[in-house]
Amino acid sequence: MKLIINADDFGLSKSISDGIIDGVRGGYITSTSVMVNMPFAKYAIEKAVKNKIDCVGLHIVLTTGKPILANRNLTDDNGDFYYSRAQIDRNDLKYKDVYNEVKAQINLFFKLGKNKLHLNHLNLHHFLYNKTMRKVVFDIAKEYNVPVRNELGVSFSDKKETKGVVMPDLFFSDWSIVNVNYDYLKQLVEKHKKQDVVVELMTHSGYVDDYTKTITSYTNRKVELDILKQAKEKGLFDGVKLASFDCLKK
Repeated sequence: MKLIINADDFGLSKSISDGIIDGVRGGYITSTSVMVNMPFAKYAIEKAVKNKIDCVGLHIVLTTGKPILANRNLTDDNGDFYYSRAQIDRNDLKYKDVYNEVKAQINLFFKLGKNKLHLNHLNLHHFLYNKTMRKVVFDIAKEYNVPVRNELGVSFSDKKETKGVVMPDLFFSDWSIVNVNYDYLKQLVEKHKKQDVVVELMTHSGYVDDYTKTITSYTNRKVELDILKQAKEKGLFDGVKLASFDCLKK
């Protein structure tokens, strides 16, 4: 098994970003996804560059905060993205609006990284449940030749939609937030350890300071970080090839 341990929400806050950096440097986080429309995206990317960390992908945001391009078709009266389900459940999203915003986020990714970071992968904050969002992400993945998170198992359920898109074989989403404990992680790893598969483990790791508590309801991030560190120290990942999404590129 090749295991990608990905930390979402890079750039959401300073403390979350610092925790992710420490996890990558410690070898128990192997990949991270940055939210370029968040206030600490510049800080996070600059710190990644400074630490020579080049396993950073884009956590595309269409459901929280403000867009890079002002677009009333994607936002409420305050100029904020329609939040979560309100955006995801829409049937009137225009492909061009979503495409232009995602491209703007990619361009900002390269700008903030001063072209010292390559785009490692793509995934979508709050997942690829919306058909229009999904098509845009897959099209752009092909355009940039970058892997995409296998969020819905779509590589097996819709070959036409995902043709030409590279994704891990499996995606573990229910350890983070839902089942944050060492035993559950151990069960996931040992189940697939000897299989010839690429697996992504989603995490929301990081440190939590007072500011972070004001912008996210999920505050168990350091617990996730500590369990991953413990797993590395206890040898849970022995015999597993820890990797970034680069292991999928041909």
